[in-house]
This record gives sequence, C-alpha cells and structure tokens, in this order.
Amino acid sequence: MVIYNQAGDVLLDIPVDDDSYRYRAIAQTKKIELHYSLPGHVEVPTGSYIEFQGERYTLWYPENFEKKGTRIFDYKVIFGGNEEILKKYKYKLLSDKPYKLKFVMTATPRMFMELLVDNLNLYESGWTVGTVIEAPEKLLSFNHEKCWAVLGRFAQEFNTEFEVVNKTIHLGKLEKFKDNPVALSYGKGNGFVPGVG
Repeated sequence: MVIYNQAGDVLLDIPVDDDSYRYRAIAQTKKIELHYSLPGHVEVPTGSYIEFQGERYTLWYPENFEKKGTRIFDYKVIFGGNEEILKKYKYKLLSDKPYKLKFVMTATPRMFMELLVDNLNLYESGWTVGTVIEAPEKLLSFNHEKCWAVLGRFAQEFNTEFEVVNKTIHLGKLEKFKDNPVALSYGKGNGFVPGVG
C-alpha cells in the first residue's frame, strides 16, 4: 500500500497485514484500517492519504502505534472518506449576511442539498450534488447543526438513503451491482455457511 503526504509525495510504500480492511455501509462513513509493522518509527502526519479502487481516503486523526521492542513498531492507521469533512462544518443559511446558523427553511430535497454543497464549497471546493429524489417541499428548522447530522436528517425526513462518493453527495435509494447481482437460492445445500457475516 502506498501512503502519500499532503503534497502528493510518496511517504511509505509498505506491505500491510492481513488484519487490514475496508469498511463501507449505506449512510455511514467509509474507512480503511491499515495494520503494518516497521523496524523504526515513521510519522504519518494527518492529511496523508491513500488511493484505493478509485477513491481517496485521508488520515483525519493521528495514527496509533505500539512499540513491541527496540526494532518492532506495530501501526494501526485509519484512513477515512470525505464524509469526515461534513463533520467539520456547520449548515448555515447563506442568503443573509452574517450567515444564520439558526433558521427555518421550506424547500425540496434538491434545494436542501444545493445549500449543503454551497456550505461545503465555502471551505473546500469541488463538492457537487449527485442524484436527488423528487419529493414535495418540507419545512425544516436548523439550529447550529453540522453538515453530517443535517444530511442524516434529510435521509430520515424524506425516508431515503444517502451516499458520498469522492466529493459528490447523492440523496435517494441506493442500488448496487444491479447489472451483476449476487445469485442466491433456497433449499437444502444452498444456504449460507454458518458464521458468514
């Protein structure tokens, strides 16, 4: 696995342990947890990143390492998706100056999402609205809420799901592998092996 620093230079190119994994779930933050060992301490600064299957995962929080001996350092480094950016910034009404953090708004899902993306683009450019469900307008009130909590509320209020892919936010029912579904069948000998999760 290649770990890059914020400038894009190679920081480490290391083999990772079999304990390493990637976690993805609907309406949750994505992460890759890397486990590896080195003969000495190498600092991986926050802001470092890895590329995995076309997506960038960033180190948002300092890594954990454990010194096992004079020449064995075990690392557990958790790289997160762009969902972590939504946890940093508050959702605000941008039509008034100064921006309002406590406000009431009647809008369609697309209008709410456009305001969310505008809030994120104030601090980090490149955010876009992806596919959004069609639904009638709703009245929602906001009071000093982070963008991540607001996105979860949108999914709950409009009875749907959401996903963040790179810097594109989708609000709607998610269907994966529609062209290549997993075949399942009923009957003796066709079930799951016990213990499969």
